[in-house]
Parts: sequence; C-alpha cells; structure tokens
Amino acid sequence: MQVEKTQVLLSVTGWSHTQGDEDADSVRLLTTGILSGSDDAWRIDYTETQPDSSTAHDVVLKMQKGVVTMERLGDYATSMVFEKGRRFEGSYHTPYGALDMGIFSTTVKYAVDEQKTGEVSLKYQLDLQGQFAASHELHIRFCPSGKA
Repeated sequence: MQVEKTQVLLSVTGWSHTQGDEDADSVRLLTTGILSGSDDAWRIDYTETQPDSSTAHDVVLKMQKGVVTMERLGDYATSMVFEKGRRFEGSYHTPYGALDMGIFSTTVKYAVDEQKTGEVSLKYQLDLQGQFAASHELHIRFCPSGKA
C-alpha cells in the first residue's frame, strides 16, 4: 500500500509557564511540512527555525493510538512521547552535553479530517535533571498547501 503524501502549511504555537509565573512565554512559527499516513496513524515532517537565531531543526511528529511522539534532530536533539496521564523519561541533547528530561502529559489530542486538515494539542509538565522546569502547551494546526 502506497502512503499518500500531502504538503501542508503548519501553524505551531507554544506556551511555557514557570512556577509562580503569571505570564506565559509564547512562540509562534509558520512553516511547511509533509503529512503522510492513513486513518489511524499519521506523520508530519517539518523544519523548525528558532526565532532567536537562524538555526533549523528537522522535526518528525507521529500520531497513533492516542499517543503523539516528537523527534527533534540537530544540535538540540530530543525524542518525546506524549500519552495522557503517563510519564516519559528521556534526554535533551545539547552541544554542551545531555540533560535528563521528564514529561508528564495532561492533554494529548489530535485529529486529521478527510481533507488532510487537522490539529495537535498537547499540555505537559517538563522537568530537567529531576527538577520542575515549566508547564507547556503546544498547538499545531495544519492544512494542505498542495501535493508533495
């Protein structure tokens, strides 16, 4: 079975709340990517450019059976697993060394319709080196921009 690939336009919005912080830091990104998959398993490949530099990272987002995985490649590489009510432990790699990372997901939702329009919504708590770092929200919306 050949998997159809669709070029999509992505709007990525993220918020970060630190403990005792009233205001959230937010980041917005518009980019293009490739959506592939079928009814119960989807994948989006896109490139993310950091707003404070021109550093680009390739990102692979997979959605299947209520679980979302995100893999970021490059100098700041990581692999994260989001499953509601479950904790994931992994590493956040930097040019200066690796940090232990923990993620506890409180919201994990995604949907893709027949027109290949969809969204991903994640809320999670992040700790680094065993210490609470921040609560995060990530919303990704996408729609077709042409065939890949």
